[in-house]
Amino acid sequence: MKIIDCEFHYYLPELMEYLSTREETPRYIPEEKVFVPRDNVYANFAGVTNTYSIIDELMNFGDERVAEMDRNGVSIGVMASSAALEELPREESVYFARKSNDAVAELVKRYPGRFVGSAVLPTPYVDEAIKELERCVKELGFKYWHTHSNYKTEHLYEEKYLPLLAKAEELGCAFYVHPHTPDDADFKDFGYVYAAPGLGFGVDTIKTSLRLILNGTFDKFPKLRMILGHLGEYFPFIMDRIDNRFSWIKEPVIKMQHPVSYYFKNKNVVVTTSGQMSTAAFECCKNVLGIDSIMFGSDYPYENMKDMVGFYESLNLNDEEKEKLFHLNAEKYLLQ
Repeated sequence: MKIIDCEFHYYLPELMEYLSTREETPRYIPEEKVFVPRDNVYANFAGVTNTYSIIDELMNFGDERVAEMDRNGVSIGVMASSAALEELPREESVYFARKSNDAVAELVKRYPGRFVGSAVLPTPYVDEAIKELERCVKELGFKYWHTHSNYKTEHLYEEKYLPLLAKAEELGCAFYVHPHTPDDADFKDFGYVYAAPGLGFGVDTIKTSLRLILNGTFDKFPKLRMILGHLGEYFPFIMDRIDNRFSWIKEPVIKMQHPVSYYFKNKNVVVTTSGQMSTAAFECCKNVLGIDSIMFGSDYPYENMKDMVGFYESLNLNDEEKEKLFHLNAEKYLLQ
């Protein structure tokens, strides 16, 4: 069966080299293979989840990455930059966004039919981000834009980002809100796992994505589409309560015109499987959102690709449901 992996991470080697020269976060300590996203938060990328160390797999743009796909039956990988460059000073952010996008475009050409590009932007510099998004879509043929749940102290739900979201809708370009470590004192004293994948990632992403909905973003831009990983973060589990509370307690700052669940049913928001291998979590997501809203994503190389593919192939789904999960939904929502 054709498999499209919608969350296939990379880092531009040149970016990591630059991050190793920085004293402030984000920075990289190459001799230890440690990424430092926030003060006192250290992510060790020396571990091996697939074939060799995570950081080396992230920076691989060649045959080894294709071989990993072939070993696990992945037809197409949608290349998505991991977090860092959106938090750099303006000149560096613009430079590395362009370099990263060009490197992915070259990868797409070098391995025809195996990769798709998603744009990484100098997002906080909205004028530059708009120009780069247009270039990526119109010149490089990229299909969507991969961003993060925070840019240290800024978030996509702020008013300054409305022109960028308007441009994304105009270009027919979905955007993926990927988790990032919160810049929050509560997440800086109990280690990386607590601050990031163990809790902080989900907390920060549902906050940013829910604020986008509550702000009326998808009423202003009804054709805009947002993608969330990890089976929709916490949304499927708490959807009924969110709808109930926001209908019962009227908040004057809330601008959305429909219940939160409407935007999922209307496919303004769809999700990927990235980083989730729980039958109970998948069943909850499928029951609440429907199989038509779920796309396969491995979260490679942070997760083991073989385990991710094998888990979703083993689920009790009929052939039509598997086709939707593994490629049809991605072709419809991301790659058309």
